[in-house]
Amino acid sequence: MGIEKNNVNNYNDNYLADAERMARHFIDAAGKLEEKGEAALIFPHRSVDGDCVGSACGLALVLRALGAAAYVAMPEKLPEDMSFLGIDDLLFFPWDIPSFENEPVVDGKPYGAAYAVDCSEGSRMGDCGKYFDMFEDHLIVDHHQSVDTRNDHIWVMPEASSASELCFYIAQVIEEITGIDVIDQRAAECFMAGIVTDTGRFTYTNTKPETLVAAGILMARGASINDVSYNLFDRVKVGNYKISAAARLTTKFFADGKIAVTFVPRELFDEYGADAQGVDDVVAAMRDIDGVELAMMLRTLENGSIRGNLRSKSYFDCSQLAAQFGGGGHAKASGFTVTGIGLTELADEVLEAALKMI
Repeated sequence: MGIEKNNVNNYNDNYLADAERMARHFIDAAGKLEEKGEAALIFPHRSVDGDCVGSACGLALVLRALGAAAYVAMPEKLPEDMSFLGIDDLLFFPWDIPSFENEPVVDGKPYGAAYAVDCSEGSRMGDCGKYFDMFEDHLIVDHHQSVDTRNDHIWVMPEASSASELCFYIAQVIEEITGIDVIDQRAAECFMAGIVTDTGRFTYTNTKPETLVAAGILMARGASINDVSYNLFDRVKVGNYKISAAARLTTKFFADGKIAVTFVPRELFDEYGADAQGVDDVVAAMRDIDGVELAMMLRTLENGSIRGNLRSKSYFDCSQLAAQFGGGGHAKASGFTVTGIGLTELADEVLEAALKMI
């Protein structure tokens, strides 16, 4: 039996069939995990953000409400600005356990299933990718167009604001099917964190009417837009404030002001005592400058690799530029990570490629 449209709050017609399809997969998967005494790992992408963490942790809580053991396979430590979510008990760090590859056990349970949110390939999961690839069959929920494979176990919806919004739709249908309240206050806060992150606090063009409806329902379940916005956007440490200002002051402009570029060497993080999130706000601020169509920021990570963040205003496709350097994402927001090259040299290469596209 299908879900009656009128029984599910304000669904977009395009989402309903896919949400129901994936909901039934997750219900079935939760039952099998519980029966076998196994645990599922949910994989976000590396360089974690509010959406991949929010969707993964929200989905883990949904699966736990259905009786399954579920954890989020983190490719790195949780950023400090997400600690307010209170999700430490959901996080699992397989790369930090030398024996995991040979004895894959999660909190005393055999590792029995691998799911992905906000990404679809092990290559985008950092050191966790090899553990995702241990399984041939996955359930995947993503809003990036990067995945080539399409099958009944994958839901890719590029039009959606975020993976968190899609996972919320799935959770609503699970409630409709099972009669179990799977979206508690903590799950609602996680989904809200993802939606707020990827819509830029509901200011980006990916904010649709159904996105606002979803946020309203999550508020009714106990999520606070104020808390999420403050912690993910406004709260800042002194060192991060200083490095953000320094990165903005060194911005250079090209193509008659259409391209804005800045790069942040590792030494600056040490000089100001800033953490990895210290420049997260810079590239969006650069994009908002009058006349700028493409904003580019390159920064050196702790392991020596270089992370590139791209943002565009109207017509430039950031995902096409990111793809040239092994990355991906959305048309208006993308990123990539490169190793084995200097910061200045990479900046020249990315700028050259961008100038050909602008």
